[in-house]
Amino acid sequence: MRITVDRSRGVRPEFSKQLIADIRALLWVVTVGGLLLAAYCIHTGYTGALPWLTAMVGLPWTAHGWVCANYLSMAKSDHKRGGITYDAARAAGFLPEGSENSPPV
Repeated sequence: MRITVDRSRGVRPEFSKQLIADIRALLWVVTVGGLLLAAYCIHTGYTGALPWLTAMVGLPWTAHGWVCANYLSMAKSDHKRGGITYDAARAAGFLPEGSENSPPV
């Protein structure tokens, strides 16, 4: 997902979308950094355990999964009857049962 900002109109992405974009950037940095650190450890002959390296890469991916799952859950609830988007569309004249201009949903 690519989030763009229209600077000419001053439109900023919603907080939840910006949070996901920020986490994806963090994942990129942490994953590449972890791989480079692991390569450096192998190169220098380090033979100890590296559980901290696993945690360094694994925990941000876990956080990303949690944030995306909750964002998806929020989006689903907004698009159900009683949700924000559904009610806004209905108030604007959306007819869920169908009309002469639109088939039933």
